[in-house]
Amino acid sequence: MLLIKSYGRRLYKCIHVSQFRQIRMRPQDPEQVATMEEYEFAGEKHSTKRSKSVFCWGFSATGALGRHSIFGRSQKADGQLEMPKRTVIRAPQRLRFVNPRCHVYDVAAGSGFTVIAATYDGTSHVLFGCGLNTDSQIGCQFNHSNEPLVCVAEPVPIDLPLDSTKRNRQNAEKVIKVACGRAHTVCLTNHANVFTLGNNSFGQCGRPIVDDEKYFASKRVHRIDYDESDPIIDVCCGLDHTLLLTKSGVVYSFGWGNDGQLGQGSNRSSWKLSKVIGDVQNERIIKVSSAGDCVLAINDKGQVFGWGNNEYGQLAMANTNDTQIHTSKHVRLDDNMIGKVCDVAAAGSMCALVNGSGSVFVWGYGILGFGPSIREKVMPSELNGNLFGRNILNRDTRVSSITAGLHHFGAINNKGELFMWGKNNRANLGIGSKHDMMFPYRISIPTYVLKLSLGIDHSIAIGQRLI
Repeated sequence: MLLIKSYGRRLYKCIHVSQFRQIRMRPQDPEQVATMEEYEFAGEKHSTKRSKSVFCWGFSATGALGRHSIFGRSQKADGQLEMPKRTVIRAPQRLRFVNPRCHVYDVAAGSGFTVIAATYDGTSHVLFGCGLNTDSQIGCQFNHSNEPLVCVAEPVPIDLPLDSTKRNRQNAEKVIKVACGRAHTVCLTNHANVFTLGNNSFGQCGRPIVDDEKYFASKRVHRIDYDESDPIIDVCCGLDHTLLLTKSGVVYSFGWGNDGQLGQGSNRSSWKLSKVIGDVQNERIIKVSSAGDCVLAINDKGQVFGWGNNEYGQLAMANTNDTQIHTSKHVRLDDNMIGKVCDVAAAGSMCALVNGSGSVFVWGYGILGFGPSIREKVMPSELNGNLFGRNILNRDTRVSSITAGLHHFGAINNKGELFMWGKNNRANLGIGSKHDMMFPYRISIPTYVLKLSLGIDHSIAIGQRLI
């Protein structure tokens, strides 16, 4: 006799023991078993391993957020295409392309496009992109009719001329760093190879400028030739210029130079890979930052250097009134107030830094974070630590990194929390509204944030899953 409870009722049913035994001993069909799905449940071997996730927000109509459902257009009754109703995503949303089969190493947000450095199980691809592709900044992409695409709605592979003989080995070449400018992309592999693609009107791809070159539907990918005895370890892009950092701390530059952002002693543009001269020479630079035409760098001693655009006093501490600085200068800070600098961020008209205590200092012109009444600071001024999660119950909370967009900032503290402020261009701050944010504001994002990249009108972040 078996007692079965069903929705509050008691049902009694007699089953003969021999009948029950026959049901249990029924032979299995091998073909049917082979077609059955297998499920793997998280056990002890997965308990301490947390996979990475990627979140995007901002303007979606370009495809830069990698969400086809949002990007897709519908047809009106007269046959004309209409824009999607949701062209902005006001809060971070997870990029579904990144799943347990995808291993993300870096992300970068350009002007209307996104590039992801990742490997995907079962494929040999190491770089993916989505969004605007007017200059082949995410490679040459075609539709099913073999027509070149101006926009790509979801991440697609970007072909690179990697060493194919090592793809199946343990030391297979993969992209570990990526940076994006206005319409060009620069990526660095674990074999210290640097590849560029996209617009080269000012030499920002590090190759000779060709008059009237057609960049749309171009399959050209350029490999930077340099002295590999001092390997490149990091890449950075301003709007139309590129910066490369080597292991020994040397900074190279090429591209648009009208504001002196190349730091090569003149305001001329150049496609040739050349060292930045001036005060950074004989210094070991460990970080460079440039979202516009101003450049900041820090050395291993925690000192700050700068060059490029100075129209808003971003480099006033370098003891110069020049609006364009074509040679790197030592930005002299108050050591007693600031101390050793650990991170820097150069926006279009304002700058920020993080010191060894995890405090944030800002200066320049724009939405600095002090409220609507303060738009300009000549000298670095500290933002209250309470704005970044520090309080009486969390005295050890400190900012660990800071990132600049053209008109906004993003800061990550040591607890993986993200704070953003500045101009909210098409909801690129992720604060849940379209209004500008005058103070650092904590972003609601269900992940431990590791890396942030800020584009013109969208943002992308890498996080580690909390569970």
